[in-house]
Amino acid sequence: MKNMDKNSAQYKALLLGLLCGLCGLLLSTVNAITAPKIAENAIAAIKSSLEEIYPGGTFNDVTDKYKAEDETGLIYGIYEAEGQGYVFTVNGMGYNSNGFKFMVGFDNDGKISGYKALEQNETNGLGSRCFDTDYTNQILALTSSDPIPLLSGATLTSTAVQKGIDAAKAVFNGMQGIEYDPNAAPAAPSNEPASLMDEDYSSAAVTCEELSNDGSTAVYKCSAKGFEGVNEAEVTVSLSDMSVASINVTAFKDTEGVGDAAVADGELARYAGATLDSIIDSTSGASFTSKALRAMASAALKTAGGIEDSSAAAEIDTSNVTLRVWSNTDQSNLVYKCKAPGKEGVNEATIIVDGTKGAIKSVEVTAFNDTVGTGDAAVTAEALKAYEGMTLDKPADTVAGATITSSSIRAMAAAALKAAAGE
Repeated sequence: MKNMDKNSAQYKALLLGLLCGLCGLLLSTVNAITAPKIAENAIAAIKSSLEEIYPGGTFNDVTDKYKAEDETGLIYGIYEAEGQGYVFTVNGMGYNSNGFKFMVGFDNDGKISGYKALEQNETNGLGSRCFDTDYTNQILALTSSDPIPLLSGATLTSTAVQKGIDAAKAVFNGMQGIEYDPNAAPAAPSNEPASLMDEDYSSAAVTCEELSNDGSTAVYKCSAKGFEGVNEAEVTVSLSDMSVASINVTAFKDTEGVGDAAVADGELARYAGATLDSIIDSTSGASFTSKALRAMASAALKTAGGIEDSSAAAEIDTSNVTLRVWSNTDQSNLVYKCKAPGKEGVNEATIIVDGTKGAIKSVEVTAFNDTVGTGDAAVTAEALKAYEGMTLDKPADTVAGATITSSSIRAMAAAALKAAAGE
């Protein structure tokens, strides 16, 4: 280059080539240094969720390697749990226009190892049931070769879940060389009836209290959550044969013109003579109210027979709650500042109790220290509104996909109620 004319095209081309080579070397060096750190940060953002499926696992983000195999566009993340399996993060569009996100995991042998909502605001009691324990357990019993069942009463959301899992199955089975029928129709909703003894009433938060007992018949005051609110009834039990003599609905808090079909005289008459072995079908179009009635009948029969009712509302553990009285001069507005541990940190809330009614008036979360994108589903305005009217006998439900955070909110609410009651 000594004798090369610096103004010549050859000189300039050579110089440009050297500069490009140097820049490429620098970029590759920087990439070699930063790429592992970027990948590590990406894993850290979702690691707590991945560990719910594979506790203590070592994870690699393999999205870029396999995402092109997804023809649906529903998959937005793929993570390898070394030596164990893979987790897919998936978008879905159910009833809520904002859609939802969930993850599904597959062991290396094809068994579904995990299924959990990451973000969801589907209608409570309808689409939200696609992320409750009952449906989750159905999914976890399957493999990557099985069709995904739809959920009666939540067809739109469960269809979106089915499409998302099918997308993950297609990529996973392709990776693992597993043969299956990708065109298999989704399994029909399970409508297999259960007896009053065996049906799961955990979502109904049923309560039962004996009002009278003359040795021949016993009358119980019961309550159970329906679709919109808590319904109440007096259930009379014939003690000679442990059967329902009658049900008298004393408070109907569900949808007029829909749920009230289940409390018509003719429908209630179907319970007469029912025992814990009886199967009572839901009233068409009023499945939630029907289930509340079955829950109350079951609770009364179990109480009369001295059978422990595992579906009855359980006392909430408040042992880890820190509570400070903020204001207690106005009995209808008792204010408490509370703290309770969640999944990742301590959450804080200001809770107002109506001391004259022994019920929650409002819950305001003042410090949220759990997982953003997961636990925060339990602190939305809609989720917190569900605490209004909560009593120690009728606690609010946990939020699907944010169980630990909502448990901390429930514990603070229960502690405030106990403090208001002088406990």
